[in-house]
Amino acid sequence: MGTEKTKSRRKTQVQTETRKMTFEEALEDLEKIIIELERDDLTLDNALYFFEKGIHLVRRCDTHLKNAQGRIRELFKGENGEFVEKILGMTLESFSGEDEE
Repeated sequence: MGTEKTKSRRKTQVQTETRKMTFEEALEDLEKIIIELERDDLTLDNALYFFEKGIHLVRRCDTHLKNAQGRIRELFKGENGEFVEKILGMTLESFSGEDEE
């Protein structure tokens, strides 16, 4: 297994790689990581690298989604200053039109 110095360097590399990614880039990399993690011949060290990178990518995607949510909330603020949440709900069903009234 890697030394503490190697682990720290790897973590810094992963953070640098994911820091400026768009949502779409991070999601695409996550899909590639899933494929890599499903391989039978993956070494433990490589599996840990992909796992760590995946965690950073999930956090990056979450940041993008939270930022988008904040922007959407501003866009859908009603005339009286209250949010019009029913127009754009927070569930997948509300986006696909399956939301029950």
